[in-house]
Amino acid sequence: MMNKLNIELRNLDMKNNILRDMGTIPGVVYGPEMDTTPIKLTAKELSKALSKPGEIYQIKSKSGSVIVKFDEVQRDPVTRHVKHFSLLQMPKGEKNEVEIPIDLKGRPKGTKKGGVLVVLKDSITVAGKPKSMPNMIEANVASLDIGDKLTVDDLKIPGKVEATIDEDEVVAICKPRAKEIETGITEESGLSIEELSEGEVSSEGGATRAV
Repeated sequence: MMNKLNIELRNLDMKNNILRDMGTIPGVVYGPEMDTTPIKLTAKELSKALSKPGEIYQIKSKSGSVIVKFDEVQRDPVTRHVKHFSLLQMPKGEKNEVEIPIDLKGRPKGTKKGGVLVVLKDSITVAGKPKSMPNMIEANVASLDIGDKLTVDDLKIPGKVEATIDEDEVVAICKPRAKEIETGITEESGLSIEELSEGEVSSEGGATRAV
């Protein structure tokens, strides 16, 4: 089921700082098939939406139901509270590129031998029509032994959407702990120290997760 946002139309006569003091965040929604429209959303619901996995949302507009995604979120540089947001309409029937979170399930069997699951990608960009977009893409890592990799090709991507990156891209890897690497475990796994350690120095936002 697609996530929904309960937006309301915003009166431009009311100043934005007053709205924020009332616990409501000002924003706009726009797109190729609709005029730019001032909207507002409660700070509580906006915060929940931004923390929830998934980039596609359904809203109600004057012309009916519209599928949108967050285009820009402005935050206060000090408090990091959201000051303003914008939603971009996704045209029906047209392919769009959207970043979808990856949900890894299970405990790698390699962790029972002292291994660590290193996640290199916690989301993936896919292309497809708005109504075909999943809220999340799942993958089971229970079968991963030390040295095994989970690639884009292993993800359960719905047939109506496709990944925009190479299917051999590594999503996660079960690697030995640092001490085991030093004692030569890499020779058994067939991977170099650089490959096994790349998750810890990856610039793609991945995080090392011990299970």
